[in-house]
Amino acid sequence: MANKYVHFINGKEVPFTEEEIAERKAEEQAELDKKPEYDLALIRQIRNQKLTETDHLALSDNVLTDEMKAFRKSMRDIPQDYSADKYDELLARDEDNNLTHSVWSKP
Repeated sequence: MANKYVHFINGKEVPFTEEEIAERKAEEQAELDKKPEYDLALIRQIRNQKLTETDHLALSDNVLTDEMKAFRKSMRDIPQDYSADKYDELLARDEDNNLTHSVWSKP
């Protein structure tokens, strides 16, 4: 099995030392530990965009339908309704890069 931890020095593979491997693994783990934080920031960004897209309905003389009220409430409730173990589902996309989770579907 090839060593995944190598430097390329003057065009040649030079394996990491054990110390460099340990350091790199710690860096990789630190990134994994931050994934829920990054995912939640992305979820909030998407949620805020969806709310912005419907703000004109809530801010005008238009009467919001019950479905639109429910949609906007579900958008606001995402952070407390979904835990980190559900973030991948919320961010899942189809082959056309459309979000697939039902929470994002506007009425």
